[in-house]
Amino acid sequence: MKPLLLLLCTCIGLQAQTLSGTIRSNKGELMPFSSIWVTNLNKGTLANEEGKYAIQLPKGEHEVVFRFLGHTPKSHKVNLSGDLSLDVVLAEETVTLQDVNVGGLKEDPAIGMMRRMISMAPFHLKEIDRYAAKGYVKGAGKITSISKVMNALIGKKMEKEAGIKVGSTYVLEGINQITYTRPNKIDEKVLSNRNNLPAVLKNSGAPNLRITQTNFYQPKVWGSLISPISPSAFSFYHFAYLGSFQLNGQTVSKIQVKPKSTSDDLFEGTLSIVEDTWSIYSFSLAFRNSQGYYTFQQQNALFQGVWMPVNYDVNVNFDAMGFGATFRYITQVKEYSIKVNPAFVVKPTIIEERLHKDWAKEINKEKITTPKLALGKELTRKKLKKVLKEIDKEEKKEEFSSDYTITVDSSAAIKKEEYWEAERQVPLTEAEVKGYKEADSLSVQDEKKRLKDSVNALPRFRYGDIWSGRIYNYGQKGLGARLALSGFQNGYNAVDGYSLGRGVDYRYTYKLSDYWGSGFDVRYAFSRKAWNGSAYVERNWDENRQRIHLSGGSAIQQINSTEPVPAIVNLYYALFLSQNYLKLYQKDFVKLTYGMQMSSKWNLNTTLEFRSRTSLENHEENGFFYKERRFESNGLPFATSKQWYGSLIFRYQPFATWRRYNGSRRLSNEVGPTITGAYEQAFGDDTYNKVSLQVSQSISLANWGEFNYRITAAHFINKPSLLVDYQHFKGNEVNVSTVSSSFLALPYYSLSNSGDHFKAFITWEPRKFVLTQNAFLSLYGLKEKVGYSYLQTAVNSQVIHYQEFSYGLTGIGKILGLDLVYPMGNVVPEKWKVLVRLPF
Repeated sequence: MKPLLLLLCTCIGLQAQTLSGTIRSNKGELMPFSSIWVTNLNKGTLANEEGKYAIQLPKGEHEVVFRFLGHTPKSHKVNLSGDLSLDVVLAEETVTLQDVNVGGLKEDPAIGMMRRMISMAPFHLKEIDRYAAKGYVKGAGKITSISKVMNALIGKKMEKEAGIKVGSTYVLEGINQITYTRPNKIDEKVLSNRNNLPAVLKNSGAPNLRITQTNFYQPKVWGSLISPISPSAFSFYHFAYLGSFQLNGQTVSKIQVKPKSTSDDLFEGTLSIVEDTWSIYSFSLAFRNSQGYYTFQQQNALFQGVWMPVNYDVNVNFDAMGFGATFRYITQVKEYSIKVNPAFVVKPTIIEERLHKDWAKEINKEKITTPKLALGKELTRKKLKKVLKEIDKEEKKEEFSSDYTITVDSSAAIKKEEYWEAERQVPLTEAEVKGYKEADSLSVQDEKKRLKDSVNALPRFRYGDIWSGRIYNYGQKGLGARLALSGFQNGYNAVDGYSLGRGVDYRYTYKLSDYWGSGFDVRYAFSRKAWNGSAYVERNWDENRQRIHLSGGSAIQQINSTEPVPAIVNLYYALFLSQNYLKLYQKDFVKLTYGMQMSSKWNLNTTLEFRSRTSLENHEENGFFYKERRFESNGLPFATSKQWYGSLIFRYQPFATWRRYNGSRRLSNEVGPTITGAYEQAFGDDTYNKVSLQVSQSISLANWGEFNYRITAAHFINKPSLLVDYQHFKGNEVNVSTVSSSFLALPYYSLSNSGDHFKAFITWEPRKFVLTQNAFLSLYGLKEKVGYSYLQTAVNSQVIHYQEFSYGLTGIGKILGLDLVYPMGNVVPEKWKVLVRLPF
């Protein structure tokens, strides 16, 4: 009896007490999403957007630290014997302009600080061997406005079918456990999640929020944004010293970050850095693009000598495509368990070479015998870079450049309110409480409706789907069965007249990139009075490394195998201008393809096909208008050609790496070239074989933009006799362009031949050029590019040299572009041509 009584008393003693209150600045302003950290328990929480906080703690004495970006942290010692209310006032950081030793250098002190900060970024990426933590994640958003046009088009449909209402706030929350293992493996588990999304979206599988993993020590964040701590940061940013303050004996300096020119991939704001260790203390950075304004704030705290993020706050003000919306994404990380890389416990002292030139020379002369021991010494930026490279050589090369897995606990969606009160510990606002109550009420109604409805929540067929098409998902989160009914695909050309077609595709996905699928399409040509169609079955497996595809049927193909004329473009020109550019033939075929990604660097694709080709003739003379015009002939007729065709294609990407997401591999080749070689062989009525080689690459020129090239050479060993097997080139005879790596003024068939050829497409996409020097046009999304295209081939034993110089604009009206091209050579008249670029 006594042990039981003792246990009961102990449990009562450990019962949680609530510490709550409101956090304000010394000016009386509320401090939304302030960080509250209990040092002795290694846990914390956030205030809500009204500055209110609440955290449950056991009885006893605790040290609680309150933080808000740009304000001095305040520590309170509390002794809890029951619930306690504690309002907190945070003072702005007292930043003073200290005398910083810059010697005889006539520069802002921030320059030297940022040089050392940038040099230490690779060090910080290796600093931790492993950590585990728990995080509270919250996303809140609402559509604030919708234009009259968009409201007429999809506004009512959006509310009726998806339940999304303008002005309503939607909240998603998650409690996640995350584990990181150096260098790039992250395992995240959703322990609990909840949201107030409309029932339609909730039933189809609401997204799981992830703990923010943005790392500003990386050269780029969010895919393409250039970090102020990137090795190339000085090419893009101006830095200014704003002052310093003392924090527990360490100096924290505040740096102003400004882009050198207006661009949608550059940040502006402030960055606070811890001197000597050159770590991130906090930052408040923002960027703007054609779709809105984005702010990102991060607050770090010290754990075992490493400054780790404890609070993220992302704000988005979206304004594009006729919609206005706001989104906020916050993360509070707690319960850190960290294992520091033993070689990186002691941080090097970074010597400023320009202040201590002789000393720096001596350091740089020293040989690196034991790289990991060298990290604890005084190093120059140059020497630190060499030491880290030597450490890289010693370490095992990882198969994946990133490896992320997210799983969801089976009970994540059914956790009780008591669990959330204990784990969330961020008071909901009145609007959020109201939203949850409305969602719960609707959910109950929806549950009754689903129980009454025998077909449950499966997608239903609607008569409108016959015309518009629809995707029917019978699984959740991309897994399970999916049926896709395409919309009608209509066209008009000289051979078919009007044509109408559509397709059906079925896919069953076991896990990401592990699926099998099948489908078919049918097409009817009204003037030709003929049906065509094909069917396929495919399998993709082995973490996206292998794929087999079997297809067969009867198809209408362009004689130019590069398919330079989009059907929708030809429909307009043929129907309204009586100018037809599609030249077609019929192919009856059975085709088997197999592809294998043998490694991150090597890919192999093979094809075996039996095909019977038949020439076609025109069945229409002109379109609706310009009746005096006549369509050109569909080309010289040829006897039905039966042929076996095979190809072997390899691709080599020497710098490619694997990225893995939930067991599905994806290639990443951001810096290296792609080399593609092909051998093609055909037997039967028309025999030929051909070899080709292509090299392409995108090269970053830092502040000068991006340089792209694609160079191709091909040789027929045995030449074909049919035009359909000739070497064709992707030309353009209309005033509309749709794709890159094509000739913008070259006729579709004038240089088609069975000889050798060499071609090159070169483009330069500058960050700033002519129109984009204007800040408004740049932020609007306007992009410029300069291009040069070259082709050398032989027609009737005559060597032809053809060139194009072009200037292009994209981002006009968010989706359109313009191309201005000047051709050179004896193929077409040398005069300027203007084209409208379409987004497909």
